[in-house]
Amino acid sequence: MGGKAIITTAFARYPRNSAGVTWAFLQWALGFRLSGWDTWLVEELPASACVDAAGHRTSPDRAVNGVHWQKAVQEFGWSGKATLLQEGMEEKWDDLRDYAREADLLLNISGILRRRELLNLPRRRIYLDLDPGFTSVWAAKYGCDLGLGGHDLFLTVGLRMDGAGVHAPPLGVRWLPTLPPVALEYWTGLPGSGKSWTTVTHWRAYPEVRWGRWTFTNKAPEWEKFIDLPRITGIPFRIASDLQEEEVSERFRSAGWELLPSSGMADDWKQYRNFLRESRGEFSVVKGGYRVSRCGWFSDRSACYLSLGKPVVLQDTGWSTLLRPPHGLHAFSSVEEAARAIERVESHYDAEAAGARAFAEEVLDARKVVGHLLGRL
Repeated sequence: MGGKAIITTAFARYPRNSAGVTWAFLQWALGFRLSGWDTWLVEELPASACVDAAGHRTSPDRAVNGVHWQKAVQEFGWSGKATLLQEGMEEKWDDLRDYAREADLLLNISGILRRRELLNLPRRRIYLDLDPGFTSVWAAKYGCDLGLGGHDLFLTVGLRMDGAGVHAPPLGVRWLPTLPPVALEYWTGLPGSGKSWTTVTHWRAYPEVRWGRWTFTNKAPEWEKFIDLPRITGIPFRIASDLQEEEVSERFRSAGWELLPSSGMADDWKQYRNFLRESRGEFSVVKGGYRVSRCGWFSDRSACYLSLGKPVVLQDTGWSTLLRPPHGLHAFSSVEEAARAIERVESHYDAEAAGARAFAEEVLDARKVVGHLLGRL
């Protein structure tokens, strides 16, 4: 039997080109609701995050953030049980406050909720880190306030953050690893497959940081290591990204990559899902910071590909020591390993596609992931 849960979102904070981010938060809310829980969505939106339709900074009253929030809330059935706390706008959260007093738990994803008078009301407060390794460096070396205080339990999608050999500073909390959940009802494949291996990615995202002798980079340097993959395999690859650098784009196109802008497609969750669904599989690198930290970060986007029955070949962050399905999911650390993994999938494609969906049903099903979390409480 379920209880009452408050789940934080980032619908409003990232209103453009961010369907993947939206889903990273939304899957948890859907998981609780599908598990029989009464849920309330909440998000704090700072004025500094307000943008217009072109992505330019603007005042809260002219921003598109709230419009994007309302669309997501209505489309996924949370009208009447969702609150946007928008800096610079009139706030009405009496109903949320009453609900929070009765709530069994708050799942504070990425520490989005900072408001102490609300944060302290639910019976249990759970912090979920989506940027393992980076979070530790930002907090320990650069003194960033990531909202870690005031929580009872600390979850992370870094599957190895609770073990030895992780190259990241300790923060004095006990990290409990979790896989990213997928609401399988929304992520079901169709017969057949596309011709191209794809992914959706930010090229640079946040700037690199350092800790000790380790440099935590974004994805750009990692992509460079695999630029020759289309030539080696003879297989088509498509990358949907926010890459703006023409010189880099031209080099990758010359090497056989098809590049397309993620804008538009990544603004709408259905178009985003269709792009994944029409793929042959996912090939993707990870942020260099995840790789060097050996934190075991596992991609919520890859989880969606797997749920659609699309095989995934994903750069290793240490997750391969824990996740070893016989088909559908493969790790790599070098371009040679990546090529072999792609070729293995192509040689037994139907079995690999079936294995991808089977793995998702076995360990990524949002009901099971949420159930595992609740078991820890």
